Amino acid sequence: MNAYEQKLATIRRAIILDFLEKSRDYTSNADILLHVINSTPDGVSAYYKDVVGDLRWLETKGFVTLSGNDTVVCVATASGLRIARREDRDDGIARDIPGV
Repeated sequence: MNAYEQKLATIRRAIILDFLEKSRDYTSNADILLHVINSTPDGVSAYYKDVVGDLRWLETKGFVTLSGNDTVVCVATASGLRIARREDRDDGIARDIPGV
């Protein structure tokens, strides 16, 4: 992954955690998150595989839990919510979301 792709991944992960923090029960699925990312005014876009890859990265860091096969469902953990609320940080997640 080149530097530009890495920067986009950090922004997508921030968008994901921000959306989960605002969602009922801190839950969503990859299809909805794909729409959310592609609808942001900052020009960041993603493919489904990018979103699933970011969710798997977030899961390995302990920021979300995943379930499902056909539909990938994610739930933010307490650690993920702290990142979304800017109470904690991780270098793999953007601190600010451009245009949001």
